[in-house]
Amino acid sequence: MKTPFSPAAAPLTRRRLLAALLGAGLLPMHAGALAAPTPATDATPVPAPVLSRRRYALVIGNARYAVPANALINPVNDARLIAQTLRKRDIDVTLLTDLTTTQMEAAVDAFAARAQDADLALVYFAGHAVAVDDVNYLFGVELPMAVGDVRIRTAQQGSLSLKRVSQALRRANIRARLMVLDACRTNLTRGASAAGLVHTVPAGGELIAFSTQPGATAEDGFGSEGPRHSPYAYYFAQGLDALAAAAPVENFFKQLTGDVQVATAYRQIPHYASSLVGTVTFTTLADGQTPAVPGGKGGQVGRGPSPTLGRDLIKARMSAWEYEIERGAQYLDEPRFASLQARALAGDVVAMTTLGLIAENGEHVQQDYKLAAHWYQRAANQGFAPAQTYLGELAGMGRGVPKNYNVAERLFRDAADAGHRRAALDLLDLRVRMGEPPDPREWAAVLNDAARNPPGMPPLQGVPDMLRALGVRPPGQP
Repeated sequence: MKTPFSPAAAPLTRRRLLAALLGAGLLPMHAGALAAPTPATDATPVPAPVLSRRRYALVIGNARYAVPANALINPVNDARLIAQTLRKRDIDVTLLTDLTTTQMEAAVDAFAARAQDADLALVYFAGHAVAVDDVNYLFGVELPMAVGDVRIRTAQQGSLSLKRVSQALRRANIRARLMVLDACRTNLTRGASAAGLVHTVPAGGELIAFSTQPGATAEDGFGSEGPRHSPYAYYFAQGLDALAAAAPVENFFKQLTGDVQVATAYRQIPHYASSLVGTVTFTTLADGQTPAVPGGKGGQVGRGPSPTLGRDLIKARMSAWEYEIERGAQYLDEPRFASLQARALAGDVVAMTTLGLIAENGEHVQQDYKLAAHWYQRAANQGFAPAQTYLGELAGMGRGVPKNYNVAERLFRDAADAGHRRAALDLLDLRVRMGEPPDPREWAAVLNDAARNPPGMPPLQGVPDMLRALGVRPPGQP
């Protein structure tokens, strides 16, 4: 594993901020987001919202699949969380778990009959799903084979198609119809890696939301140390709890996209498509015959996972990402390298940072600090804390970018604020090199936190040596 910056570490295995004079020059930085445009004024009267008095939700979570390879961990937990959150909004919720395909079909028909002429209806599904010939299919727990072995006939004859759900809701004359699929899973999490759901064009008055982008996969949970929910379900509940009553549902799903993609290091990017007419919130409707009226602010991607996830879990995920980057750069072959490049071009910040480390180390390819800085910068522009840290270390050494301690300090601070332990160490070390005397208490606090790596993660190296080199006694040592 890449060791944190330390003046006592070996030159080939550490990144070192030089104690020389401050370098001149500026590292080009990008704002990462455009300023919000000023709303245009319009004399057209805005339709008054009307309270939605009949709102229903059908929530299904399938986890206990018949074939052991298909068994899932969190869909039932996800369904219960979503149901509880929707009920807080006074939505009439039907919660069902571990259904067969026949039971799902009956549940959809019964739900549509119950919600006849309703103002709003939402269907949420967590479980296995695949796309075959541009049609999305949801599987009941009786699926007789591994998801990766599903073929067209099995999908068509032994599953519930999303199209059937949409048709049932349309026939019920529901004004605003929302369908949410937390599906499309990998073998290690949920489903087969080649079984991504495809984009579906919604009918008028409909919004379809997927927990990941078209053709991709989604994660089943945060790992053993995190919440027992998928990232999508977790942030769905968090976002709905905090959602302003007047916020359009499109804004809610936009913010949900930002939360999930950052929490998963851009491996999972939720996707939605909407043809809702008028302004629809979870509690009101505006005139359904008028153009949609903008309202509220769009989702903003923050630096790192939402603080609601808990600081300890955020730091654990940062450490896990750094470990993945270190391992990816160390154990490399041509197929893995090609995969990293494809992932990076698709926006995966972990892959970008790994490519940067490969270029910086120069063990598998020709060493190229400028290329390393390029990849780090691309990931740092998206608020990915490990990349900010690595870029800051290059800025402090003047490798690939002009040497500038002020730029390095800003990058370290941003990454440390996001929960990256290594950045907190680098920040203290940099301040010492800039002439600030070390504070033993501050160092002890940061080093004690840095030593708390998640179970199974390699410990951070060089911590006692760093303290001794700065004349500070390592914690727990005489």
